[in-house]
Amino acid sequence: MNIPPDTSIVYASCTRPGYDVLETLFDKGVEISEIVSITPEMAERHTVAKYRSFDRIAAKHDVPIYYPDTYSMTAVDTDHFATLDADLMIVNGWQRLIPGEVLDTFTHGVLGNHGSAYGLPKGRGRSPLNWSLIEDLDRFLLSIIRLDPGVDSGAVAATRKFDITEFDTIETLYHKVTVSIQSMLLEIIEPICNGSHTFEQQIGEPTYYPKRNPEDGEITWTDPTRRIYNLVRAVTDPYPGAFTHHEGTRIDIWELIPFSSDIAFSTPPGEIVEAFSTGDFVVSTPDGTALVTEWDADNWTPERGMQLRVDGEPTRVDSPDQKHHLTSSDS
Repeated sequence: MNIPPDTSIVYASCTRPGYDVLETLFDKGVEISEIVSITPEMAERHTVAKYRSFDRIAAKHDVPIYYPDTYSMTAVDTDHFATLDADLMIVNGWQRLIPGEVLDTFTHGVLGNHGSAYGLPKGRGRSPLNWSLIEDLDRFLLSIIRLDPGVDSGAVAATRKFDITEFDTIETLYHKVTVSIQSMLLEIIEPICNGSHTFEQQIGEPTYYPKRNPEDGEITWTDPTRRIYNLVRAVTDPYPGAFTHHEGTRIDIWELIPFSSDIAFSTPPGEIVEAFSTGDFVVSTPDGTALVTEWDADNWTPERGMQLRVDGEPTRVDSPDQKHHLTSSDS
């Protein structure tokens, strides 16, 4: 890789996928002058999903780590980066906007990434991977962008498309994101640092996904089986997970699959129609049944005939009443 001598590149991340990308950059000979991350205490305070400490990789490659005073960064951090006088920052897995004052301290700007099933500017905002699973979409267009003070509105440096299959979960989508980001960065870092790369402005009317909260993971058993399946695989580990209730006991559901539309039961949605010695159990749905294969609950065991809470929270951000919030192909 023919990056100009003395080029200073900063890498900002605090997540497992971000860690994997950084390992690849090091393996391919990209020199990083500083890593920016957050402490475990800050990650816990901000409930950062997929958090990973970068201490080990920093020590392995003898690269200093800078910890901002706050996750959102302040004037103190602007001063730090101005003094650092670096050429490029790569941000990957930083769940806060980078202040414009920080962006301006880098000669070639700051690279981030975002995407949606429709490609930018559609699907800006929160959790586009989770939303793509919830909306049962079959592709994702991920872009490396040069960050500006707006929300995912920067000029596009590169884009990769990958499929979303019916077997994907949020974890497997992050694997696809990792591979895609690695590929794009290895193509564009050199021309960006040489000043020869062309960025393309986003074109079209933007749409935005809303923030998801842990309570949005409650299952509505009157939904079709496929919709329930999509919710569970979209919010499973490392996210807070889908859940339901039985007589006040919360059951976290980490894995659920459609069971059968042919094996019919004359039971209302949400009733457990079979419980197996393995701990798996089958729940009735309006169009068939769903098999729960991984779950957690305190002092609770599934039994045939139990009725799970059916309706969930009507204010759930992806409920039918809130559908107008979501990106669609007509947007």
